[in-house]
Amino acid sequence: MNVSEITEAVRRRYQQAAVSPAGLFAYPVGRASVASLGYRPDLAARIPASVVDRFLGVGNPFSMGEPLPGWNVVDIGCGCGFDTQTAAYHVGPTGTVVGVDVSLEMLAAARVGLLESGLGNVDLREGPAEKLPVDSGWADLVISNGVLNLATCKPSAFAEIARVLKPGGRLQAADLILVGELPADLLDDEFVWSN
Repeated sequence: MNVSEITEAVRRRYQQAAVSPAGLFAYPVGRASVASLGYRPDLAARIPASVVDRFLGVGNPFSMGEPLPGWNVVDIGCGCGFDTQTAAYHVGPTGTVVGVDVSLEMLAAARVGLLESGLGNVDLREGPAEKLPVDSGWADLVISNGVLNLATCKPSAFAEIARVLKPGGRLQAADLILVGELPADLLDDEFVWSN
């Protein structure tokens, strides 16, 4: 598959997942995933069910440290906004969270969930990991959950993370990692590239 085919496969998968992720991924999603990944129950309980039920994360980026009040956070591949809203509760009204996603359908669902939550310190933006719509040196923390593996140009995505972080800022990511060569019979498998 070429880059445009991979990008289109990812868009299609997440267009479907914005409606319902059930059966689309080889790992737990939704409420069961939130519980098993060790998210703080007090914060998860504050996030609307429409967001929790569409959670697609593969790990918990906050297990590496919680953002502090007043911090600026970027959530790459924010999806329906679970980690975005979690970060918003951590940073409080003096902090800001920017959620970025390439899927317009996911962003639409995230906006609905944001209205339900009433959080006023979140800004949702369309964009890829390889070209973040965020000012240079703005973020204290960049988080990503199951998304960097989908970036078609990993060096560009990591260069963007470095660009938007303040000096001394942190990246906290959870992701799926291939630890060997992809078998030849899977090189053109749309599911593999978009999962």
